[in-house]
Amino acid sequence: MFATKNGKSIKERFKERKDKKRFKKEEKKAFRMVPEKKKSYKWVAVPVAFVLLLSLIVYVLYDNGRITVDYVTVEHPQIPASFDGFRILQISDIHGKMFGEENRNLVELIDSLEYDMILLTGDYMSDPDSGNYWDVIDILTDIEDRDVPVLYILGESDYMPDDSEDLGDKWNMCIEPDEKTNLMERIEDIGAKFVYPIQKIERGSDAIYFTGISYKEKIFDELDFDVDKHFSICVTHKPIDYDVNARLKEMNAQKLTEVDYDLSISGHTHAGQFRLPLLGAVYIKGKGIFPQESSSSGLHSDGQGRLNYITPGLGASGPLPFRFCNPPAVSLITLKCKK
Repeated sequence: MFATKNGKSIKERFKERKDKKRFKKEEKKAFRMVPEKKKSYKWVAVPVAFVLLLSLIVYVLYDNGRITVDYVTVEHPQIPASFDGFRILQISDIHGKMFGEENRNLVELIDSLEYDMILLTGDYMSDPDSGNYWDVIDILTDIEDRDVPVLYILGESDYMPDDSEDLGDKWNMCIEPDEKTNLMERIEDIGAKFVYPIQKIERGSDAIYFTGISYKEKIFDELDFDVDKHFSICVTHKPIDYDVNARLKEMNAQKLTEVDYDLSISGHTHAGQFRLPLLGAVYIKGKGIFPQESSSSGLHSDGQGRLNYITPGLGASGPLPFRFCNPPAVSLITLKCKK
């Protein structure tokens, strides 16, 4: 057997080298069993949260400041030929909100649209005690096309009766003060007409009618209204949310007190004010969480031959007076004769 210079044989040296490798391997393995100290990124959470919050605020401000147009087409066989293509500009639920200095942005948008009449469906002021009704007055006086019929109703932020708590949950559908308020007097000074109990819009020999819920026989007869013949639009602030056939049967059992309609136009809901993509409105008072879209906004059939339209409106109210994923809107409703 051969020996090396230090007296060890080749076999012994090979074994010694092998043992050293094994020792190093085991030492490395044992070291790996001790977990390395992980780096902490908790400090990143604060700036990330701040950026996300800032982005959300910027988005909400932008989304609440822009104005969209909800284009709606209503087809019905009772719409007369003269009114085919007739356009109703609906403005609703401003709640004292300003779009640019002196509402310049809103006025410019309205001036860019073509319409045949204006319908105002309430909640112009921030609250009934504010007395600040000049915003809606200024809008109507500043727009270029003022030579069209203008009809209006009130919302609960424009007028609150002293006994509202005793009037049930439908009192704000058709609000008729005993005396004209300052808002009503000023808005009528510039040519607007109060819808209730009935208003007639004529084109040639044809006419359509705007009403509330209450039937006033004498006034209705003076305007030659025939519910079976004429196309009628029931204008309410709070949307109609009951079975109309059942209610008419009950209310008109002894005497005709309520009128039927072909189309209802309303506001009040703000389309839920807070909306989520795909899911729609988050909450509507009286309808709960994630209500049906027919209770929120848009054009829907009641399944009994009537159509109901709810505008998204322009403003916001409540403890969180802003809109989310729900930009302010005016509505342009086009009537089409269904043949």
